[in-house]
Amino acid sequence: MKGVLEYQFGGLKTAWEDGLAWEFKRSIIAFFLLWLLSWGACMALPDLRDRLVDFALGTLSSLNVTDQNGALSAMALFSNNLQAAAFIMVHGLLPFLYLPAMSLGLNALLLGVMAAWTLTSGYSFPAYLAALVPHAVFELPALFCAFAMGLYVCGQLTRRVRKDKSALSLWDCLVLVSRVLLMIDIPLLAAAALMEAYVTPLVASLFF
Repeated sequence: MKGVLEYQFGGLKTAWEDGLAWEFKRSIIAFFLLWLLSWGACMALPDLRDRLVDFALGTLSSLNVTDQNGALSAMALFSNNLQAAAFIMVHGLLPFLYLPAMSLGLNALLLGVMAAWTLTSGYSFPAYLAALVPHAVFELPALFCAFAMGLYVCGQLTRRVRKDKSALSLWDCLVLVSRVLLMIDIPLLAAAALMEAYVTPLVASLFF
């Protein structure tokens, strides 16, 4: 068992040193910059904010993450977030397009819009954080790993299509994606789902 774990993490360590670390850092920086930009734009432009809030609320309501009683379902949250993370990384298997960047931008936009909506609805910034932080401390790292891996494998396959033999093959990229999903994202997203279903509502209720 120990040997298997060392082999699996060894592959991720090699990718990390080969450029995955840079994609991870770049994803974090881009995410928070876009978050702040969308937040600022929505604060400055009320008409834009109203349209984007409708879009954000419609998107969130379409996720179907509540049970029959209307309470958040940890299993539904986990399933939805796991599918999202998997799709982000799988989209990276299409060379040249860098589709994971679009998912990164959309998620940052939604958080920025909801920040502006919270503040303009008469609530405080701590209220916004209370509704976000308890589960985001697990969910955001999982998403950053998905964004980074998606961008990394897209770069590798783009180089491969351009006849760069030093780049990873499609099979190698699939192996890396599966390792991140199984060894990093699934544990983090499971913890995030439990927090969002059972802890975040309690913390948020102190402010809302």
